[in-house]
Amino acid sequence: MSFGRLLLLGAIAGFTIFLGFPIAVLAARPRMRALFNSISVGVLIFLLVEIAYKSLEMVEESAKAAFAGGGLSMPVLLGALLVAGLSLGLLGLTFFEERFIVPGKETDPAKRGKRLSMMIAFGIGLHNFSEGLVIGQEYTAGAVSLAFLLIAGFAMHNATEGFGIVAPLRPGKADWKFLALVGFIGGAPTFFGTVAGSFFVSTPLELFFLSLAAGSILYIIGELIHLGKLQGQHRTAMAGLLVGFFIAYGSDLFIEVGMSVQASRRTASMTIAVEAAEYRFSPSSFVVKQGEVVRFTVHNAGKAPHEFEFEALGVEALIQPGESVDVVVSADKPGRYTLICDLPGHLAAGMQGTLTVEP
Repeated sequence: MSFGRLLLLGAIAGFTIFLGFPIAVLAARPRMRALFNSISVGVLIFLLVEIAYKSLEMVEESAKAAFAGGGLSMPVLLGALLVAGLSLGLLGLTFFEERFIVPGKETDPAKRGKRLSMMIAFGIGLHNFSEGLVIGQEYTAGAVSLAFLLIAGFAMHNATEGFGIVAPLRPGKADWKFLALVGFIGGAPTFFGTVAGSFFVSTPLELFFLSLAAGSILYIIGELIHLGKLQGQHRTAMAGLLVGFFIAYGSDLFIEVGMSVQASRRTASMTIAVEAAEYRFSPSSFVVKQGEVVRFTVHNAGKAPHEFEFEALGVEALIQPGESVDVVVSADKPGRYTLICDLPGHLAAGMQGTLTVEP
């Protein structure tokens, strides 16, 4: 896949957000408005859970690596960026409302709906920028097929986010200029993130945008829940919330399963046998060349379950006592990756190793 085609597909993935606009805009009945408003809450709650989990995991894994012998500078930096991003996202929108929206003066429901729609687009845009970074980084690492899969998955995911952006708008004649603007704010960052990620890889930058999105979305969820209470239709709202959550989960599941299937289909260029026991890996140090696909055949010779995890590579497997598991790792990026058993107490007992990918 050429770089130009990557950018084109990245743009398509971002602007599929417009696909979610027509249904919500055309819904005029109060019950349907309440339904789509609550669907948008469900989508945003899932995004918040997903973003928060990934952000916290990035900080935690960095702290574990520091405990295993790495420096403290990275976990301290990531922790500070997490706090800064959440604070700026949540308090920044609060300040914006207090500073530019005069309390008690905005009585026009249409204007209030547009303001909330704009804020939702802003929060989703921050999240989509981080998605674009992932697409670009996988392309740069040589994982072209994975980048293509991510584009397809994020395109479907972004379409569901369109519900969230337009749900607060009042029914009636569509303001096409406004719809174009919020669609651009929410969808274009996927394209810009793809461009940025194709030129450099930055964990701190990705974490900052994720935490900024989390803070923004947390504020928006509160606003949408308040709007839902004003609309009434409590049962409809609860049903819509569940529908929205599972729609977003389904699109995310498509991405995760597709990535797993894609990785498992890659032909291994070498196989390494590893034994796991209390509390060690044997061998525990591995050196491979960039571009190789390594199949680790891991046998648990101990009496307790163990994990075989390269968090930085997105690889994790749980092995029960007496069982063996094949784990496929694509050595796309040069570097030194930490292998750990992440079960309680196992890493502290010294159950770790390293994978060195040489250029």
